[in-house]
Amino acid sequence: MAEHFTKSQIERFAVSALPKEQLKTVAEHLADCPACHQMLAEALRSQRRTKGLAFSLDPAFLFRHDHVDYEQLGDLVENKIDETEREILDIHLGSCATCREDLRSFQAFRDQLEPQLAVRYGPLATTPQKDVVRTNRWFGFRWSPVYTAMAVLVAIGLITAVVFITQRSRILEALRTRPSPITPTASPTPNRGTEVATNSSPTPAPVPTEQQPFQQPSPRLIVKNQSTITAPDRATVAEVKDQGRGVTIDKRGDVRGLDDIPNETRQDIAEALAAQTLKNPPINEELAGAPITLRGPDKTPTFRLLSPGREVLLSDRPSFAWEKLEGARSYRVIIGDLTGHEIAKSEELSADQRSWTAPQPLKRGEVYTWEVEAIVDGKKVHAPGTSQTQMKFMVLSDRGVRELDQLKTANSHLALGVFYAREGMLTDAEHQFQILVRDNPKSAVLKQLLKQIGSWHQK
Repeated sequence: MAEHFTKSQIERFAVSALPKEQLKTVAEHLADCPACHQMLAEALRSQRRTKGLAFSLDPAFLFRHDHVDYEQLGDLVENKIDETEREILDIHLGSCATCREDLRSFQAFRDQLEPQLAVRYGPLATTPQKDVVRTNRWFGFRWSPVYTAMAVLVAIGLITAVVFITQRSRILEALRTRPSPITPTASPTPNRGTEVATNSSPTPAPVPTEQQPFQQPSPRLIVKNQSTITAPDRATVAEVKDQGRGVTIDKRGDVRGLDDIPNETRQDIAEALAAQTLKNPPINEELAGAPITLRGPDKTPTFRLLSPGREVLLSDRPSFAWEKLEGARSYRVIIGDLTGHEIAKSEELSADQRSWTAPQPLKRGEVYTWEVEAIVDGKKVHAPGTSQTQMKFMVLSDRGVRELDQLKTANSHLALGVFYAREGMLTDAEHQFQILVRDNPKSAVLKQLLKQIGSWHQK
């Protein structure tokens, strides 16, 4: 059976964070190794207890952003919508006060406007004709000027109806294309002064029904193919000046001013600024390491390793630096993995050389340990010492490199700082927040986040 995997490797396997070629190897090992399989089960149970993104399968939650547009408002009022879409809209209306107000405003506006677009005419007042002459059995009355007047009035009524229909079409089109209130056009009034020479009294002109006073539609009315004109209350909870532009976060967690960055980073920014804290990434705990088992009395001289510290690195060929040890004749850098296997080792370095760069790229997404071996009076002195914790680092994964390249095009210190903090790249995160604090000297939240990153970095 192959050698057991570490807890760190099992946890990264549980979230598919290992390289593709290792995923198959670990899976095959887990199928035959009860101990590692139990470790995987514990890792999965631990993940279920962590707080992730909160979401709900409730229909009201799923349709909370499906706001009702102008055409749907009209179909709802006139009951022309199909059953499925009506059910979805009813669910949304039950949880969205904005759309309920839009529907109520549209209905009220339609009720006020409709009487002005449908002018009705009363029946014509006529009196019995006394001057009637029988001609034959097929024709009842002789043609008289009264009939001519009636025909003229009927023609006027038809023309008036056409004018009203045309005006109504123009008004509805105006509602769809511009948000300004509509002023109804006065309807043409038939000529009241015309009298017909006849034995009966003059026929009165049609009188339109009483018009109701016109009121402007609600300013919350939705315009076709546009979003709601008056947005719901979105009070700003944080505002940051970033590269000369303003970035704001409102109560709903919406980030404005950074539209060209990934959604995951946008959400991390909103959570960090709203809560005034950053989530401590799991990699920080893993890189903190555990004390080295004592190899004997710790009376030997010691020296400190300077960089890389316990963090994630962008370069897959990192440079290593350490303090000078008095009396050292030479140094040697040794890089290993978490199982204790040696990955790379430098040649013997002179006493005045206190830095070295890995000659070959290290595998991305892996955690490594490193130490420096000094020769003093023919004896080996190791840093870190026997009672100190291991010095670990991780090389940023390929996925992280791709996301970082995309973020760099956004030209945002805030986006980069939050990304670096999330990935455990503490030196880079600290640098980005230092710039933000310099550009926002009165921002208490940025100072708090910078202080938090510094506390991680000192561990």
